[in-house]
Amino acid sequence: MNKTNIKIAKTWFFPPYLVVISLIGSFAFENFIYSTMLTQGGIIQFCVGLIIITISITLFYYTFIIFKSNAENPHPRSKTTQLFVGGSFRFSRNPIYLAFVMMLLGCGICFNSIWYIFFGILDAILLHYGIILPEEKYLEKEFDKVYLDYKNSVRRWI
Repeated sequence: MNKTNIKIAKTWFFPPYLVVISLIGSFAFENFIYSTMLTQGGIIQFCVGLIIITISITLFYYTFIIFKSNAENPHPRSKTTQLFVGGSFRFSRNPIYLAFVMMLLGCGICFNSIWYIFFGILDAILLHYGIILPEEKYLEKEFDKVYLDYKNSVRRWI
């Protein structure tokens, strides 16, 4: 098949790069540029953040396994041959992106840093406009009514 005929989502970037850059950027801003730690966080705050981080890693891994066990590539610019509506996709249309944002928010709570929260919000905005909306447009064309029904029954994030 000619590559020019393959339909894919016209996304802006590769999402894992965004979360890695945001984690490194948050760490760098917090430790080398401007610390936002006004007070030392307590053990409860640390544990709550750690729980959110653990949930985000579990959600990512579980969703990634759904893709791999169905011989589907999770890359947003890959050809999609099937629509997942079970597993983590019952609760969110974008569980991997949700996991990325949760990771940053969990780090912000765990490490008592506004930078992780800031980058988490920024990532949510960039993922929404740069990845999710183009993917949804592509999926609507690819799966038509099946995707529209799914879209109407499951929230975009949570």
